[in-house]
Amino acid sequence: MGKASQFDKLRRSRKRKRFFRRTVAAIAGTALTLACLAAFAVVYQLDLRSALENSVASLKGGGGFPVPLTEVNVQQLLPMGGDVAVVTGAGTYIYNGNGALLNSCLSSYRTPQTKTAGGKLLTYDLGGSGLRVDNKAKNLYTTTVSGTLLAADIAPTGAIAAVQSVPGAYAQVSAYNPRFELMYAWTVQDSYITGVSLSPRGERMSCAGLTMEGQHLVSLLRIHHFDRDQEAARVSLPDQLIVSMVWNDEDEIQVVTNRNLYLFSSEGEQLAMTALPGELITYENVPGAIYIAYGDYRDPAGVTVLSYSGDLEREGSVSLDRRLISITSDGNHVLVLAEGQLYLGDPSLRELKQRGHSDLYMVCPAGSYIYGVSPDGLIHAPL
Repeated sequence: MGKASQFDKLRRSRKRKRFFRRTVAAIAGTALTLACLAAFAVVYQLDLRSALENSVASLKGGGGFPVPLTEVNVQQLLPMGGDVAVVTGAGTYIYNGNGALLNSCLSSYRTPQTKTAGGKLLTYDLGGSGLRVDNKAKNLYTTTVSGTLLAADIAPTGAIAAVQSVPGAYAQVSAYNPRFELMYAWTVQDSYITGVSLSPRGERMSCAGLTMEGQHLVSLLRIHHFDRDQEAARVSLPDQLIVSMVWNDEDEIQVVTNRNLYLFSSEGEQLAMTALPGELITYENVPGAIYIAYGDYRDPAGVTVLSYSGDLEREGSVSLDRRLISITSDGNHVLVLAEGQLYLGDPSLRELKQRGHSDLYMVCPAGSYIYGVSPDGLIHAPL
């Protein structure tokens, strides 16, 4: 009986060990499966394949700068990481820091509008029906909508939103995930829609609406969360026009109108407001900062450029006695381009220094570089 008892103990011990090994293996297998699913979800949502294609394209060797642009009419420069998108009437050409042409995004759009985010380029035909998304290496998506396109936006994640006209309503707003699958749709029955802006993660959006209340023109800030069936907020801004909406990293909305600057929460609560000190000439609205310009360079006071923090606190200012061409910022640097002179400033505009480029008529910061357009073509210089 003792031997049998000892044998039973040994058998039970072996069973426990086998059970332990199998349990550990099952847990490890489950963890590995969950990790694979999580990785797949990240790749699916953020489209890491496109990011890899961008990284490889950025390494392409080129002939340096300046890059001749004699055959195109440049309308805009947009940053794409450390590379640049040169927007023309015929399409957009993407160049890297070596002067190599990475992608030619050509279209027959009559009124092309272009935006960049997260290494992708969104182009849509304002007043037409065509829309496309490209990265630095290839075209990712092309579609033709049934209505007339009124506005569109792209988030850093690659999510996009498009506003189009539809029969029986003012507009249809549709949002798509980074794989261009429909994830939200809203039929607008009570106001015109003039603009759309997506949150950084592409999970929320704000729309600029326009309507009449009595004899007054009223702009509307309309906020939607894609996990809700109902509109999250509808904010009236009487006797104003919304000219810009940008979501910051805290999921708050920075709004520029022709009269005021606003900061709203994602639920539509007004967090801050400041009145513009003069008639708006131009602006730059980037997450965490707003820059506005007013005045006349021919007057003794000249043109004044003001910087505001993300909380709409006034920070630095600069006065110019030259015609202002543009203000551009990447959140870390500010480029103020005036006729015959380029200025580089810190984000708060407390320090501003002249750069030696006197013949530029278009600039943008991209990574640690400045891209610009001069009579010689596209130029490239360190910040």
